[in-house]
Amino acid sequence: MTRKITTYAGAVSEIEEILHQIETGELDVDDLAEKVKHASELLQFCRKKLFTTEKELEKILKEMEGEDE
Repeated sequence: MTRKITTYAGAVSEIEEILHQIETGELDVDDLAEKVKHASELLQFCRKKLFTTEKELEKILKEMEGEDE
């Protein structure tokens, strides 16, 4: 089941929920592989989002430095 990841905060929330389920034993062994795979996808999404945001901020800061001249 593929879920659409839309926001960084939403992805982090889902990762935290999966971790909670694993730590408390709520997660059934039959669902473990699927949840871990989804958590991996969420982490990949978060890394990409952070990288993209960093690049956008660097671009904005460079533009702002150019305006000061």
